[in-house]
Amino acid sequence: MTDPHLPSLDNSDLPQFAALDLGSNSFHLLIARVDNHSLQPLLRLKQRVRMGAGFKHQQLSNKAMQRGLEALAVCAQKLQGFSPEQVRVVATHTFREALNSDIFLAKAASVLAFPIEIISGHEEARLIYTGVAQTTVSEGKRLVIDIGGGSTEFAGGKGFNATKLVSVSMGCISYTESFFADGKITKKRFDKALVATRRTLEPVAAELRKFAKDQVIGTSGTIRAIAQWAGSKAGQTSHLITREGLHSCAEELLSHSQLEGMQLAGVDGERIGVIAGGLAILLGLMEELDIDQLEPHDAALREGVLYELAEQVLHHDDVRQRTIESLALRYSIDREQATRVQQTALDLLEQVAKEWRLQDSQWRQLLSWGALLHEVGLQINFSARQRHAGYILQNSDMPGFNKEQQALLAALVRHYRKKVELIDIPELQLYHQHDVLRLLALLRLAVIFNTDRQTSQLLFKTFASKDVLLLTLTPQGRANPTLIADLAAETKQLIKLGITLRWE
Repeated sequence: MTDPHLPSLDNSDLPQFAALDLGSNSFHLLIARVDNHSLQPLLRLKQRVRMGAGFKHQQLSNKAMQRGLEALAVCAQKLQGFSPEQVRVVATHTFREALNSDIFLAKAASVLAFPIEIISGHEEARLIYTGVAQTTVSEGKRLVIDIGGGSTEFAGGKGFNATKLVSVSMGCISYTESFFADGKITKKRFDKALVATRRTLEPVAAELRKFAKDQVIGTSGTIRAIAQWAGSKAGQTSHLITREGLHSCAEELLSHSQLEGMQLAGVDGERIGVIAGGLAILLGLMEELDIDQLEPHDAALREGVLYELAEQVLHHDDVRQRTIESLALRYSIDREQATRVQQTALDLLEQVAKEWRLQDSQWRQLLSWGALLHEVGLQINFSARQRHAGYILQNSDMPGFNKEQQALLAALVRHYRKKVELIDIPELQLYHQHDVLRLLALLRLAVIFNTDRQTSQLLFKTFASKDVLLLTLTPQGRANPTLIADLAAETKQLIKLGITLRWE
C-alpha cells in the first residue's frame, strides 16, 4: 500500500494553496506551495478574534461578529489573486453552535470572496490528525489533542489513518467564562473545572487511552502556551508537558486571585484571559486519560485542510469519494442500479446545465454522490427507504464533507421518491435553494427512468427553458405505460420545486 504523498512538480511551476481556519479564539491563515512532496509555508497569519467570547444563548454577539468581519477583511487582502480551487475556509465550534451564524456568513460573503464551510467536530478532529500525521513520524498508535476556544478534539490512530474521533464542548474560552466568571480565581473553581473535564471525558476515556500509550501530541495555541509556561517554571529546555509540570502551573495560577493583570512566564498577555480554562482542561484530560507526558506540535487543523486541498487538486485524491464508497459498502448498495441512476442523472444534468446555470463541477459531484447513495436506506426498510436514507446521511460521520454538503446530500436522498416536503429541505448558505431544487428534480427523474432496474433506452433527449423541462422519450419509452404513469404523477411533485414537466 502506497503512503499518501503529493506529486512532484517543476520548481518553475509550484502552485500555491491557502487554508483559513475560523476558530472560536483566533482566525488562522496559512498560505503554502507544494515543493518536493511537501507543503512549504509562505505566509502564516493569526488574528485573535475571540468569536466565542460573550457567547450567550447560542448567539454570536454583535461585537464578536464585527471583530470577525474585520479579521476576514485582512485575510481577503492576503488572498487576492487566488482562485476558488486554491482556497478552503473552514469554521469550527462556535459557528457550529451559534443559532445566528447564518447572519455572520451572509455578512462575510461581502468581505471574503471564498465560501465559508462549517465543519463538524469529528471532521475537525480528522483534519487535525491529518495535519499532524503529515508533519510527524510515528511507528505506533498516537493520540492527537487540540484544545480550542469552544471545543476540544481528540483523534486516535496509526500512521496516516485516524480511527477514533471525538469532539467535546469544552474550550479555553467557554471554560474560563463558565468557571472563572469575572476573572476571579479560586481553588474551588479550579477543582470544579477539573471535575467537569473528567466527567465529560469519562464515556470515551477507555477508548482514547488505547491510543495514548505510545505517543500523545497536543496542538493549538493553548497547549503551546502552557508548554512554554511549564518549561519556564522548571527551567527546562525540554518542550514536553508533564502532569507534574501542570500541577506546578496550577499552584502558580492559584496564587493569584484575578486573571486581570496576571503575568505568567511564556504566556502572552492576550492569552492570559483564557489560560485558566485551558489549564483546567489540559490537566483534567491528562489525569482522566492517564497521560504522563504530552508533546506540543505546531501543525493542526489548517495544515490538514491545506494538505487535503492540495491532494484533491493535484492528485485528484478526494476523501469525499472514499467516504461515499465506504457508505455504499457498509449499506450494501446495489452498485449496478446506483450506477444506472447516476449515469442517467448526469446525462440529464449535462443537457440542462447551461440553461439552469449548473455548470460548476460541484453540481456534478453532488448529484453523482446523491445518485450513488439514494438507496442507502433500503437495508433498513423498503417502504420508507427514502426517509431512512435521509436520516443516515444527515447523522453519519462523513469525512471530507462540511455540514452544508452533508445536509444537501441528505435532502436529496430524503426526497428522491414519494412526496416532496419543502419544509424538510434546508435553506443553505453555500448553495442557492433554487439550484438545490433543480438538482433534486434531476435525481427524481433519473430514478423514475430506472425503476425497472435494468438497462433500457427510454429517454432520447432533454431540453430546459427557464423553469420548463421537456423530455423527448424514445418509442420504447412512449410505449411504457408504467413510465407514463410515473411521469404524470411526478408533474405534481415538480411543481412544488418550481418546475413544469412536459414530455413527448
